[in-house]
Amino acid sequence: MPKDWPDFDAFEKSDASLKVWLPQILIDRINWVSKQREVSRPDIVRALAFENVYGRVAYDALIAHVTAKKNPSTLPSTSGAIDQLLHADIRRSRQRTTQKDLEHLGKSDEDITITLPKKLKADLAQLAALHKLTPSSYVRKLLVLHLLGEHVHSQWQKALGNLPADLGVLEADSN
Repeated sequence: MPKDWPDFDAFEKSDASLKVWLPQILIDRINWVSKQREVSRPDIVRALAFENVYGRVAYDALIAHVTAKKNPSTLPSTSGAIDQLLHADIRRSRQRTTQKDLEHLGKSDEDITITLPKKLKADLAQLAALHKLTPSSYVRKLLVLHLLGEHVHSQWQKALGNLPADLGVLEADSN
């Protein structure tokens, strides 16, 4: 196993939680993937967070690791995943949404709570700090990137004034 991969056994237990407020467009995309893959919404967010932090190959290796531990001859079952942590009531957004967020993504008026391993939550918090974001805002940012694509993500970040320098150079080169 490569040294940069986490200890997969540390991901067997989801012993932390994180609430993320999401705009309807992301909820719709998560719902679509949930229906297509027949997995819960929190499972989708957890998977995308893991892949964002550790990479796609590490995620595939985690799935293989879990499969091998459960039963080497079957695929992992996701039918037991229950989306019990979602709240049906809608709470009003606080001052976490800017006008640019509203223009590009819509209002974050639904929350999703995911349970996740402490290691993943800690690593997400560390990455969030590098981006000067809360863990919740960082997860929302990575969901925009993974579910809506780089094009929408970069337009949103540009509107917020957060476009990374390397994308600014590419934008200047195209003019």
